[in-house]
Formats: sequence, structure tokens, C-alpha cells
Amino acid sequence: MADALVTVVAEAILKKVASIAASEIGIVWGYKEKLHTLEVTLKMIRAKLQDAENEKGQKHGVMEWLKQLKDVVGEADDVMDEVHYEMLRREVKNSDQVGIKVPSLPSLKKVLFRREMGHKIKNINEKLSQINKDANELGLQNEQPGPVVQYRPYPETVPNLEEFKIVGREDDEERIIHLLTESRKEEKLTIVPIVGMGGMGKTTLAKSIFNNPKIQQHFDVKAWLCVSVKADINTLLAKIYESLAREKPKSETMVNLISYLEEKLGSKRYLLVLDDVWDEERSHWEEFKRHMMMIKSKIGSGVIVTTRKLDIGTKAMTMDSCPLKGLSDDHCWNIFKERAFLAGQSPPPELEKIGHDIVKKCRGLPLLVKVVGGVLQNYNDPKKWLAIRNSKVWDLEDETERVQKSLELSLDNLPRRSIAKQCFASCSIFKKDKVMKREELVQLWMALGLVQADEEKNKEMEDVGNDIFQNLVNNSLFQVVDRDEYGHITRCSMHDLVHDLSLSLSNLESKCLVGVMKDDFCRENTNVFFLIERRMMARTWATFFFRSEVEKNVSFQRYKCMRILKLKRSGIKKIDDSIGGLMHLRYLDLSYTDIRVLPDSIGKLYHLQTLKLQNCYYLNKFPESMRNLISLRYCKSFRSIPKNILGQLTSLRTLVPNSFSLLKNEGRGIKELSRLKHLSGKLCIFNLENISSKEDAVMADLSGKKSLNEIEFSWSSNRGADRNKDVLEGLQPPRDVKILRIDYFCGDNFPDWVMKMAIHIEGKWMPLDKLVSIKLSDCRSCLSLPMLENLPHLWDLVLEHMDSLTCLRSSDVTGSAKHLSPSLRWLRLDGMKRLEKWIDGAPNSSKMISPVLEKLEIFYCPKIIVLDECHPHPLVSLRIWYCTGLEYIKSIQGLTSLESLVIGSCPSLSVIANFPNECHSLKTLRIANCDKLASLPHEMFERLGSLGVNS
Repeated sequence: MADALVTVVAEAILKKVASIAASEIGIVWGYKEKLHTLEVTLKMIRAKLQDAENEKGQKHGVMEWLKQLKDVVGEADDVMDEVHYEMLRREVKNSDQVGIKVPSLPSLKKVLFRREMGHKIKNINEKLSQINKDANELGLQNEQPGPVVQYRPYPETVPNLEEFKIVGREDDEERIIHLLTESRKEEKLTIVPIVGMGGMGKTTLAKSIFNNPKIQQHFDVKAWLCVSVKADINTLLAKIYESLAREKPKSETMVNLISYLEEKLGSKRYLLVLDDVWDEERSHWEEFKRHMMMIKSKIGSGVIVTTRKLDIGTKAMTMDSCPLKGLSDDHCWNIFKERAFLAGQSPPPELEKIGHDIVKKCRGLPLLVKVVGGVLQNYNDPKKWLAIRNSKVWDLEDETERVQKSLELSLDNLPRRSIAKQCFASCSIFKKDKVMKREELVQLWMALGLVQADEEKNKEMEDVGNDIFQNLVNNSLFQVVDRDEYGHITRCSMHDLVHDLSLSLSNLESKCLVGVMKDDFCRENTNVFFLIERRMMARTWATFFFRSEVEKNVSFQRYKCMRILKLKRSGIKKIDDSIGGLMHLRYLDLSYTDIRVLPDSIGKLYHLQTLKLQNCYYLNKFPESMRNLISLRYCKSFRSIPKNILGQLTSLRTLVPNSFSLLKNEGRGIKELSRLKHLSGKLCIFNLENISSKEDAVMADLSGKKSLNEIEFSWSSNRGADRNKDVLEGLQPPRDVKILRIDYFCGDNFPDWVMKMAIHIEGKWMPLDKLVSIKLSDCRSCLSLPMLENLPHLWDLVLEHMDSLTCLRSSDVTGSAKHLSPSLRWLRLDGMKRLEKWIDGAPNSSKMISPVLEKLEIFYCPKIIVLDECHPHPLVSLRIWYCTGLEYIKSIQGLTSLESLVIGSCPSLSVIANFPNECHSLKTLRIANCDKLASLPHEMFERLGSLGVNS
């Protein structure tokens, strides 16, 4: 672990050294030669680290050498950070374009600072030179470059993955479900323990039971609670209430707790899952059951307990318990094969044989099988597989130690081992069972210097961090909790054993103090939720998490090495000016606090990367000095930051709220976007009527912001309607935009790039072929739609209040009628006053819109008279509301895949003909307020009988 930490920090230092050496400071201040010496020496030492890792188990001298190296490398990191801070300060001063002067160091202070830094660099060089000499005396050799490891590719996301699929536990699941729903259904409360050592699959089995349809039908209320530590009965009942009510109880007296639970569980049959329980004493469970029986719930309620304790609770609990044994080799092989080999491909015979041997060494423990299989998916080289199979850790007699060392062995074989290992170890700052946000993890890793940009692969820090996160997920060290609508992982957690490994690794580098009194930090009497002093090298690498009330001003003067400061929900009302002295600070979270202003000194945080001000309802002032946050990459604020400040944050990648509202005389309007070249994610630009010309719009350089994937353009009035088209012409999006919204555009025709769905760059038209979603709303004068034929990934199209549009697309010159889109899955037409036809010269059928359309919604389209769905088409959902002119639905014969048909408030509709002969997929059929509808097809009557209808 020590070499991993030194390697990561050394890489970061080398990047800083190269940057500083080439800078004005490096040349003018005479640092260049010293920095070159530092770079050469550090590279020589780095080359010996792999040998040091191999030898540290046998040689005490090597461990001492690593310790000394850690101290000096940490010192070097701090010094380089100080010099880099001065570089940034000078850059801010030189780039100040609006007359706000950054205080310059007086001449004497400049000289003293230059000498001090020069002396520190010289001192570090001397120490590193001695460390390199010691390495040679210890016999440490330079790492020999081996063959380039070919990592096997794997998919980034699997949206339909069954995260909690069980293997080999089907009988256990059936027994527990039967116990809860049949055998004990006449008893008031049944407690069923699932018992087994860590990693045996207790939680996975409990989750599968929790989500089983039989359980869903049998119980009125379900709740899941992670316990993890011994808890007295009052605390346990309070936690149960919190899991049910999503809020803490107002009182934790027993009488009140029973009353609160009565409100949630009274007259209901409930199932509770208490995950990871440590209290096995009979008296504890007798007391628990006695208090739960006081609640006037239905008979047949149940509690599932997952625990490592073999003898737990009362005699009845022991009788009903489900002890989990190791899985069979066959079941383990099925799990391993799914993890280690590419789906749909036969395993190479040589690797398959080694894989079977490794599975046997896992001794039926599913967690180990998943983790080891996940790691080996990265490699095709049999030598790597043999090295893991032949490791001595499998022979350890102590079961707990063997599992822990086996997990560590897997971690040691990850791609980018040093970085991945350090990022993983840093997760020990979170409590067990804590759900961790991917975005926050990556930001913390960046703040701690664990991930750096990869210039060779053109990847930014965030990209590298996301790759590491995905690595840890793919190798089962992180468990997926949530995904977004695109299948990307947003939240994760760690298995208890994996968290233990993270904690054991971090203990080599850090000292964790839980529940420290706040007067250890300053002199007010308040508790600190989490304080971690990270002993990185010879200095303190500090991370502070506050979660309790902070009543008075907090001084930060004593903590100048702090890199992460999290005051979220601390109740703090004022930030002390001393925060400006935290020159190493990268991450600041003030969310959900009562602060009203930010101090001017915040503008001195030149290294700050992440600033979170979410739900700071009283914050009403942003100091002008915020423009100096030259390294800020992520900003999340309850209120929008003024444009004249925002336009100076040149490193900004992510902005929340992601809206940019233009005022006529505020700053320089749209031009403020010109310097934000790295913006990513979503951007909404409102009040576009305040842009005076196309030339001003072009200055925003949206097409140059390559990482923007969602853009919304919006006008708030029809002022300047004559220049709408010119302005939008100048706002060409980037080539890879995925989502496009245009609201309240007033022109009668969109500009060329919108109509062609392609941007004009360097004399060439380049299609926006990454688009997946388009919404055009309240563009009331537009006479025609953009061409959608060359957008192969377009899935969603929403058209609202396009008052002048009479058809979606005209037929081409040959008279043939092509599909509106080849890929569209969902179309919503809403408030289209004059729309009559989908395509000129063709019937209004979903087939003419898209051959793969699944969902069609038509609302408030009074000119639509006839629909004809006689041709085969895979439409799944058809909804028609308030189409007052609709008279005929000639046929829906072709919609054999239809699952939902809803028609409402169509007063002119008199005929629905030709219902499909076979429409077994139909699940929802509703016809309401269609007064002229006198008859329905015979087949539809049969479906009405089985599904019901409102009319």
C-alpha cells in the first residue's frame, strides 16, 4: 500500500514540476535547474518502488526506507503546491481585465518567498538524493519494463443488469418465503435470521426475498434497515421508524416510539429486514419482540435478520434460522464465468482450466468469486491467472484473514493498480452501508490528488476518475445502487468485508477519529461528526466532515494543509475570513447551511476545484473576488452566480443550476460564455431576445464546447422576432450534442443548421448524428420541421404548440413518402392547432412516422380527422386526448403489439374499425367522453369485457 501511495503522489509532483519548470516563475526565479534535479531523482526512486513492494515483507530496512520516502515526497508535494499557488495568483493578476486588482506581494516579501521556496526545493533534493543512495545500498533494483498488458474491453454500463440475482440459493429463498407467508402466517410476528460468514451472500438473498412478488402481495408495508453496529432497543426502534417515515422520531422514549410505529404499522402486515446485525443475545431479541408485539398490526408480520452470528436470539429464532453454506463449485463456476469472460463467447480452454482451480480456492464464497472473476476479466494472459491461482494467500488457515488477503490480492491486480488502490482506500472515510455518489467520489479523489489528467489519452481528471470508479464497479469492489435514465451508475455501496479492506488499507496512511469534540478543532462546544487527519508523508493531509450544529465563527488558521472541507448541514451562519488561507483547499461543501454571504477571502482559493452551495436559501451575495477561482471545475449553487463573475471561471466544467439567463444590461450578456470553453453536461440559455446580433451570439462559441451534451435555447417574449433567426444561427451547438430544446422561437423558419440538423464548420456541414432527443415548443410561426432522416440515434421527439405547422414532413420530389425518422421510438404532439397530416400524400399512420415507433401521444390537435393503422407496426402505446376534429379511426388492425390504447374527449369520433384479430399484448384499454362513438369492433368488445372501459 505504501508504494501505491508514493507512486500516485510522485506522479502528481512530476506533473507540477514540469509545469513550474516551464513557467515564468521557474525560469525567472532560478528554479529550473533545481526542479530538473528533483524530477530526475524522483524518477529514479519511482523505478525502484516495485522492487520495494516485493521486498517489504522480508526486509525491515525496506519498510523504513518507504516510510522515509513517504515523508519526503509528501513534503515535496506541499512545496510544489505552494509554488503552483503563486503561479495561479500571478495568472489571476495578469488576466484581470476589469480593473479589480489582486493584491501583489511587496517586493521584500517576494524576495523572501522566492528564497524560502528555493531553499525548500534544495533541501528536498538533498533528502531524495540520500533516499536514492539508501535504495541502492538496500539492493533495490529498477523495475524492468515488461510487455504491455492488454486489458480486455468491457461494456461501461449494463442498464438491465440484475444487480441482486441469486445463484444456488433458490431453495433457501423458497423456504424463507414459505415460512413468512404460510407456516407462520397465524403468528403475530416471526423473526427469521439468515446466518453466515461475511461474503456468503446473506444480503443478496435478503434483497431477493424482499423483492419477490409473493412477498410484495403478502405484506402491506416493507422496510429495509442497515444496522451494522450493536444498538439498544430504543435506538433500534428509532431506526426502524426512520426507515419507515424517512425522518427521525421527535422523541426516543419507549412510549413515544411505540406510538410512532403504531401510526406507521397499525392494522397492517409488515416485513422488516434488519441487515448486518451484531447483537446475538437472547434477552435483546426477547425484549425487541415484546415491544414489537405491542404494536396493533395484523398477524403474520415478519422480520428478516442477516447476521454473522451462528447462535443468535431466542429458541424460535434458532429454529427458524437459515444458515448459509458455501456454494457448490458448479454454482461458483457459473458466477465466475459470467464475471471473467465476455458474454456470448466460449472461455479459452487454457484459462478455463486455471479458472476452475481458482474457483475451488474460493471455497464457495460468492463475494470472493465475484471479485476475483471481475479482476481477471481484465486479462487474457495465462501468466496473470496462474499468479493469482498460485498465490500463498489461499493457504492461510484463519478464514477471516484468508478472505481479507484474497480481496487484497484482487485489488493488487487491478489495472492502474496504484491509483485504483489509493482511490479505493480513500473510501474508508465513509461509514459502513453508506451509499456513495459517483460524482462526489470522483471530486474527492481529485481533491486528494489521486487522479490526474491523462494528456496522452486526452482525458481530463473527471474522465480518469470515472474510469477508476467503473473499474471498481466492474471488479465487484463497488456494488451498484442506482443508475440514471441512460444506464450510467450514479450511486454505489461497499460490501462489509470490502469496506473492512478499505479501512485496513487506509489505516496504513491515516488516523481516523470518530466523534471528536469540536473544541479539538476550535473552541466552541459542538460535536464533530467525522474528522480524518490523513498522515500523508511527514505532513497532515486533512479532510474534515462536519455534521453537527456550529453556532459560532470557526477559524481555519491552524489547518492550512486542508484539502477537503465539508460543512454540509452544519448550521453554520458565517464563514470566517481565515478560509482564504487554505491554499491547498480543493473541495468546499457549504450546502444546507444558513450562510448569507461568502467572505471576500474566498477569492484566494486558487486551487479550489469543487464548490457546493446547494440549498443555501439565505445566501444572497457573491463577492466579486469569486472571479479569481481560476481552478474551479464544479459549482453547484442554489442561486445563479452573476454573469460577470461566472464568465471569469475559465476552468468550469459543471454548472448547477445550468441556466444562463440574459439581461439586457448585465455584464456582457452572452459574451460571458465565450471563456467557459470546458463547460460540460447541460446548458440552458434563457431570454435570448436580449442578444443584439448574430455576431454577439457567435462569440459564445457553443460549437467549441465539445463536452456539452444537452442544450436548451429559450426566448421569453417575441421582442426582436426579426432577429431570432440570426441569433439562433450564431448559436450552433457542439458536434456531439445529444439533447436539443428550442422554446418560443418566433421566426417562420429555423436557421439552416436547425433545418439540416447539422452544423457548418470550416466550410463543411457535419450532421448532429449523436442526437437522441429533440423538443420544439411554442415555436408558433414555424412553417416546417427540421429534417430528421440523418439522425440514426434519435429516440424522442416532442412538438408542442407549433401553431403554423400543417404537416410533419412534405413528400420528396419523386412523390414517395419516406418515414419522418428511421429510429424514432416516442413522438408527442401537443397543442398543434393546424396539424392535419403526418406526411403529404400518405395516410396518418404510425408507420409513416417511424418503422420502430413504440409510443405515440396526440393531444389537442383539432385538425386531425382520420387515423389509419392498417399496416403492421410495433406500436406499444397509443394515447389520443382532446382531438376535437377526429372522426374516424379507420383501422388499428396492424397494431398487434399494442399494450395500451387510451382515447378520451374526442367528441366527433364515431368509428373505430378493424381491431386486431390477435392482440394478446393489450393490457390497458380506456375510451372516455367520446359521445358519438356508437359502435366498436366485435373483438374490442371481448377485450372490454376483460379489461373494463370508461365511456
